[in-house]
Amino acid sequence: MRDGVRGRGEGGVTGASTAAAVTLRCASLLRGGVTANRSVELVAAEAGSSPELAWEARASPRLPRASPRRSSAARASAGVPPDAAGTRARANVGGPSAPGAAGTEFEGAAARIAAGTPVAEALAECAAPEWRVLAIAWRLAEQSGAPLAPALQRIGAALRALEQLRERRAVLLSGPRATVRLVSALPPLALLLGALLGFDPVPVLLSPLGVALLGAGVLLLTAGIAWCRALLRNLERQDCVAGLELELAWIALGGGAPPGSALLRTVDAVDAFGAEWVPFSAFERSQLLATTIAASTGTGAPLRPLLLEEAAAARTRAQAELEQEAERMGVRVLVPLGVCVLPAFIVLGVVPVLIAMLGG
Repeated sequence: MRDGVRGRGEGGVTGASTAAAVTLRCASLLRGGVTANRSVELVAAEAGSSPELAWEARASPRLPRASPRRSSAARASAGVPPDAAGTRARANVGGPSAPGAAGTEFEGAAARIAAGTPVAEALAECAAPEWRVLAIAWRLAEQSGAPLAPALQRIGAALRALEQLRERRAVLLSGPRATVRLVSALPPLALLLGALLGFDPVPVLLSPLGVALLGAGVLLLTAGIAWCRALLRNLERQDCVAGLELELAWIALGGGAPPGSALLRTVDAVDAFGAEWVPFSAFERSQLLATTIAASTGTGAPLRPLLLEEAAAARTRAQAELEQEAERMGVRVLVPLGVCVLPAFIVLGVVPVLIAMLGG
């Protein structure tokens, strides 16, 4: 069994957004009576050659106009043939857009499905981790007999929550990023200011001492910027959908299987498709999933609603932890700025100007 790791955001914001839109779109079509394979074909056909912006326009809850996703599902439930529903939905998609990697991956999966590959296997062949999560959910729903539309709705909502979490993180990290950019610009600005004041540092920098100062300053500045970027990237690599193992177990229980069998089925699906966002450590006895099952067994409370409540609580905790990490990041970036960037400012921007002043 392969060891799972926490998600590193390979899919990026656009990938998670596209996967969420595709998942919610398929769930909408399924609720309208479209078959599983046909729903995937319709979503790929409706998107055309520019899937990302089209899906985003339909999936965003902030748009005041009616959603073509719901309109197409309503047509299907009203008896409009799937081909006609797909054609009319395509006609409602307008505006220029450019295809992206996430949409291309889904188009490839749709082509494999049209060629006869099972949906779960076709989605699992995509490189981005969000598609493998969708593949696991699809497989669990098929194996357990759980309704597929609610399962996709839950996974789509989880991927949408990840997208919102990334947007929130970008806002919180905008301050530290701006600080790094501002402080990194101080050395060249100091040289320019010295030249404007009449103390040209260029002759000093061209001297043997100036070459040494220039080399040391550039080295310190480069090291400081790289250090700051590494700190920011380390925080960005912590992307994952918190509580996802609870959502998958909820799907596996949808067909009436006992908790033990559903848990084993979930682990097998995670192992088969290699979902990075679901670490195998999440299935240990001391982790949240096992304790939730134990609590349900001990108290007699319904397990599936309890799983959803715990998943929502896990996402709330993840967002709180993100905000705390982002706040601490504003302090952590001061270390490379103080150790590397500010000394570079002195070596590059202050010392040459002082030497030019004394020499003048």
